[in-house]
Formats: sequence, C-alpha cells, structure tokens
Amino acid sequence: MKALRAPGAPTRTVLRALVRDRNGLIGGTLVAILVGAVPLSLVWTPYDPTAVDPNAPWLLPFRGGHLLGTDMLGRDQFSLILVGSRETLLIALASAGIAAALGLPLALAAALGPRRFAAGVVQLIDVAIAFPALLTAMILAAVFGGSVWTAAGAIGVAFGVHLARIARAEIERVHGSDYVLAATASGSSTWRTVRRHILPNIAPTLLVQLSLVMAVASLTEAALSYLGYGSPAPAVSWGRILHDQQPYISARPLLVVWPGLAVALSVLGFNLLGDALRDATDPRLRRRAPEAPTDTVDVERTDEVGTSRASLPAHAALLRVTDLTIRIAGRTVVDGIDLTLAPGERLGLIGESGSGKSLTALAVLGLLPEGAEVTGSIRLDGVELLGKPERELARVRGSRVAMVFQEPLTALDPTMRIGRQIAEPLRLHRGMTGRQSDRAAIDLAARVGLPDPAELVRAWPHQLSGGQRQRVGIAIALACRPALLIADEPTTALDVTVQRDILALLDELAHEQGTALLFITHDLAVVSRVSDRIAVMRTGRVIEQGPLERILHDADADYTRALLAAARATAFDATAFDDAFGAGDPTPGVHTSTETVEAPL
Repeated sequence: MKALRAPGAPTRTVLRALVRDRNGLIGGTLVAILVGAVPLSLVWTPYDPTAVDPNAPWLLPFRGGHLLGTDMLGRDQFSLILVGSRETLLIALASAGIAAALGLPLALAAALGPRRFAAGVVQLIDVAIAFPALLTAMILAAVFGGSVWTAAGAIGVAFGVHLARIARAEIERVHGSDYVLAATASGSSTWRTVRRHILPNIAPTLLVQLSLVMAVASLTEAALSYLGYGSPAPAVSWGRILHDQQPYISARPLLVVWPGLAVALSVLGFNLLGDALRDATDPRLRRRAPEAPTDTVDVERTDEVGTSRASLPAHAALLRVTDLTIRIAGRTVVDGIDLTLAPGERLGLIGESGSGKSLTALAVLGLLPEGAEVTGSIRLDGVELLGKPERELARVRGSRVAMVFQEPLTALDPTMRIGRQIAEPLRLHRGMTGRQSDRAAIDLAARVGLPDPAELVRAWPHQLSGGQRQRVGIAIALACRPALLIADEPTTALDVTVQRDILALLDELAHEQGTALLFITHDLAVVSRVSDRIAVMRTGRVIEQGPLERILHDADADYTRALLAAARATAFDATAFDDAFGAGDPTPGVHTSTETVEAPL
C-alpha cells in the first residue's frame, strides 16, 4: 500500500545518504571504478597484457602510446592493471561471501543456541581466531597450490570466525532489547524475529566488518602473490605484477607505483564505503525528517474516574496464577504468588522496584531470562502455559495475551517503519495480506488517537514523540484484540498530560474490547484510574490484594499503609494549582474519603 511504502524505496534512500556523505562519495567512486574495470577488461584493453615487446622495454608513462609505460618485457602497464582488477574483485567478493556464510551461522548458534552447544561454539571460535589469515593462506597454497579460491578460502575462514565473535556480541545485545522482547510477545517465531528484527539491526556492523574483509582480502592477495604464493602465471593480478617487478625496484621504482597505488585505492575505497553504508542503512543516523506534531489528542473516558467495575466470579477466571515461584541464579525473586484475573477485569499490580512485578508478567508470556527456574501454575482459559513448547506459546502471544512495555522508544524496532510494526501481529495471527494489514495499521493508528495516521505510519520510531510512540505500542498490543493485556509501567517515562491521555486510552480500549488488564506500576495515582482490584507485591510476595476502594481506605498490610502515607506526603492542593495555573483538568489522584492524594506521575 502506498501509504506504508512511500516515500521512496530503501535503495534510493541509501543512495541519497551515500551521496551526501563525503566518505561515501569517495569510497563509492573508488569501488565503482574497480567494479567498472572488470567488465571493461573483458571486452577491451589497449594492448594484450601478455604480449611481450622486446623493442619497448622500460618506457615511461605517456611514451610510445602507453598511458602508464611498460615493464622490462615491454608489457603495457595500464592493460596489466586493468586485467588484474578481475582477480582483486573476485577474491574480495569470494572472501566476504565465505566469511558471511561461516560467521553469521556461528554467531547465531553461539548467541541463541542451547547453553552447552553455544559454549562449544564459542570455544571453537576462540581456537580458530588463533590462526592468522596470511599464514593459513600460505600453508594452504603450499599444499594445494596458489589460486584465487585457495586464498579466498583461507581469508574467508579466518575472518569468518572474527566476524562470528563480533556478530555474536551484537546479536546478544539486540536480542536483549525491548523491541525484540515485544516482537516475541506478539507471537513472532525465533526465525522471524532473527530475520525481521535482529539481522536488520546488526546489519550496519556486519557491513563494516564485511567491507574490512574485502579490503584485507585485496591486501592479502597482493601480499601472497608478491611472496610467490598467489595464482601462478599466466594469471594476472596486482600482487603478481609487484612480484614480477621486484628485482627491478631499485632501478625502476616507478614500476611498482601503479600496482601499489591500485591496491591502496581499492583498500581505501572498501573501507570508506563500508563506514558510509553503516550510517546510510541506520535510519537513526540519517538526516532527520521534520518532527511529527506534538501528541495532543485527548481520548474521552467511557466511565468516571475511580468507578469500580464489578469483577466476574472466580470460577470464570481468564488468568489464574497459582504458587508461582521464580528462581534466578539460585535466588528466589518471586515466591509463591497467587493471582486471579477475570475476563474484562482490571487488576493493578503495585510494589517497589525489584519486587518481582515485571518478572511475574514475563512469566505469563513465557519470556523469562535464560536460566530462570519456574514452578507453580499459570493457566489461561484453563490451559496450562508453564512448560508449553515455544511454538505453542508463540501462537498465544499477541493473539490471546499482549503486552505494552515501559519504555516506548526501546520497545519499537528502530529499523522498521511504524506501519510495518503495527501490521506485524495481524500478518502473524490473522493471516492478512500485506495490503490488508497496511490498511488495518492505518485504522489502528487512528483508533489510538495518532494524528494524521496515513502519514504517520510511514515514519520511523525516532521521529515520534514519547506519547505517540506509546500509542503505537498500544496499537500493536491491541491489534488482534487479545483477551488479556499486560501493561508494564507504560506511563513511567511520559509527562503528566501524556500519562493522562495514555491511561484514558488504555482504559477505554480495554473496556470497549472486553479485554482484561493487568496493570503494573509503583504509582498509586496511576493504578487508581484503571483498576478494579489491587495486588501489592513486596520482595517477591503478594502481601495484600483486594478491591480498589478497600485497599485505598482500609488496607490491612503495614507496607500498603506506608505506600498510601508516602503518597499523601507528596500531595499538593489541586485547587491552588488550578488557581495559579488555570488548569481545568488536573491530573487525577488517589481518591480517599477525606482528601485527594496526588502521587508524583
């Protein structure tokens, strides 16, 4: 659909970025000259590069019709360099291809494979790195004979393991990011997550590394040929030219200038182009488009603030968590908690940082960190989720259970346009075509109050305000109308007015779709707006839970009363605020029978 694919194809965008970058322009020009020389040498050379003319040895440049002069055998230097570009480009491309084909699978296995298997792959990489590429190539050439493929294989394997080490670190970094977790929570399979989220985000680093492989391959080929381990005659390469001219360097130093300059410029071109491509392929580093309009759309409430909605009977529970215990590195971080959530009900889960709120939510989705030990029971619609295979959990995530994450910027993939990210759950779970999901993405963007949705879905995440990014996250989570929505402190990083709008939007959409809401926060003012019941956590345990009004007015636990007292200690007079600043709609607080508690939002 045009709204998601304009303006311009990614290729045109990258080319424009390269032209604006001085390094990209220089590097691209040098590489283009090298690439252009190859087909040119196949159809035309000024002279036969292998023809010996004993009547024209040692000619200087521009003498006797020879642009760069001749060597001791009367061979035309320009023709030799033109033909030598073939082997240089071939070995550079072959080495980069072998390095990528070897290094990337090793990196994925080391970063995402089972623990013992990954440890074995890492040890293999460490051993392989100990062998220098040039020495390996010399040994292989001595055994199998010098050739393009011998050199390319040695260089590709040697730099493939280096690439694997660097790519592994990048994959682990990206895999631990919120937007990969969000994609998994939407039901994306491991391979789809790798293909659509991990690889695009490590592509800039891979481009730089592969450009270095091509540069080093060009230099290594020249070194091998100069030492006599390259392709044998009559093959022509720049290193071979240097090897042939070696005995005459002192008498005719100009003979080695042209092939040496060709090697140096090709290495420089690959390096500069790789750096420029890294910047050009990262949307965050391109010239920024005008910022999207400030998020000012208000969503009207469908019911009064603080009104408690009647929860359904316990036997109709949508989510039932029983005796959930989570241990990480031998330490119990969640200790035997019990929670129940009925269809359409709102449960506020509050507690201090580190009390285990987010881990409880991640356990419901099966997204706990590697090595976590989980016992107990988590049932959704009566079906046990603990112990389910990853493939079955992927079908539940995004369709039956969805999640809105705390930080709206890191929860969105920086290399994907907004529309594609909103449309992804629809393609995964609803089987929509690209055009259908594109239209639905625009409708969802409008539904969550994003201004000018047909244009905004074409934007990148960094071009949106914090409130707009959070609305995008809500649109993604609610795309498939899940039965349960988990909101993990979705307003913490937002200012007060945007918090108000996001809370109202969550409440309205969840109520409209009949979605149960598990709202995680440490802010009593926030939880009072969207909750029917409250569960209070501390040090991994639920110490108290009950209806909103009872917890606010008649809490049993000393810790809960301390939280309320802390909120009252930070209260301010809303009436005085209105008089001073003219605010007609103060941020709602925690309503008690005697006063309004305004917790900092």
